[in-house]
Amino acid sequence: MRILDRQRYWAFLKAYVICYVSLVGLFIVIDAFSNMDEFQQRASGIVELAQVAGRYYLVHQAAYFDLLGSVISMMAAIFTVTWMQRNNEHLAMLAAGISTHRAIRPVLVSSVIVSGLSVANQEIIIPRYGEEIQKSHADDGVKAVDVTSRYDSNDVLIGGSKADRATRTIVKRFYATVLVSVYGTIRKIEGKQATYIPPDDPSAPIKGGWLVRDATVKPPVDPKQLLPGASILTKVTDPTGFPPPWGGQALPGDTYFLKSNLTFKALTRKMNWYQYASMGELIDGLVDPATEAADRADITLSIHVRLIRPFLSLTLMFMSLPLVLGGYGRNMFINLGFALGNSAMFYGVVMLCQYLGGSGALAASLSAWLPLFLFAMLATWRWDRIRT
Repeated sequence: MRILDRQRYWAFLKAYVICYVSLVGLFIVIDAFSNMDEFQQRASGIVELAQVAGRYYLVHQAAYFDLLGSVISMMAAIFTVTWMQRNNEHLAMLAAGISTHRAIRPVLVSSVIVSGLSVANQEIIIPRYGEEIQKSHADDGVKAVDVTSRYDSNDVLIGGSKADRATRTIVKRFYATVLVSVYGTIRKIEGKQATYIPPDDPSAPIKGGWLVRDATVKPPVDPKQLLPGASILTKVTDPTGFPPPWGGQALPGDTYFLKSNLTFKALTRKMNWYQYASMGELIDGLVDPATEAADRADITLSIHVRLIRPFLSLTLMFMSLPLVLGGYGRNMFINLGFALGNSAMFYGVVMLCQYLGGSGALAASLSAWLPLFLFAMLATWRWDRIRT
């Protein structure tokens, strides 16, 4: 590696760190003071408060980097190139026979590295801490979470009010509605508690569904009826092998086991969970029978966006650098203003296309790839105008 290349790499790194710390640090300060009361609900002293807030913002660095990584990379590249011009380094390189494309090669390589880190962050770091990233400031991981209602592959509507994450139990108002196609008539199942038993549970005698305690079935199921799908509901007389009731106290009433492929995670996940999922989880969610049609469209769009995201970041870079290298002056703030305006136009079009794709006005594939096709041509035209 040549000396000039090392200088460019070092300049890019310094600019990136300064921009990242400035933007993210300002956001953290404002957000921390705005949500100090929520943090205090989880802490009993100054030391514990600092630990709680520190872990919250440390985990959220993955989300901040995912959100701002490409923009800050563009800003760092603008600052690096502008500083090189301001100090007449670029002119000296041209006089020495070094082309502009060769002079800024370290900046381009650095941008590619940042794009690679963004992909690794999206596929490895964010999925690992995705559940924690989605928590609110006051959520300590112990409080009950809200439960949504969804259909499983048997068209059984399952839902509830509150759930305990540690025991995978719906602790308030579990209900399930079995359609006519299953039992020949609509039946409603209600219970005070419902614990999810995964298919790989080592001790439960019945697996892959929900153990409903203190349950009622309306109208009652006649065991002698031979109806299609009657095996999805089983009355449990011996609780041996099943997890104990939530709260430690036995519940009166009957216990039923409802066979279902609708998992606890599917019932308690946030509406925008796919933003924090890996590519494999997105594909699994796409083929999951419990995924609703609207979510399936959003997941399809997210998969396409995830595939082209690194290329969009590099396209933004190739669109912005010519604004500095094309002879617009050596004032870094003016150049940064041009670049930010360029970025605003870029992300405005990207978000508009994704909105049209999410609303069904455009196909998911077209809404994701259209900005790349449009701006790639503009970036190529601008790149050819760089003075060498």
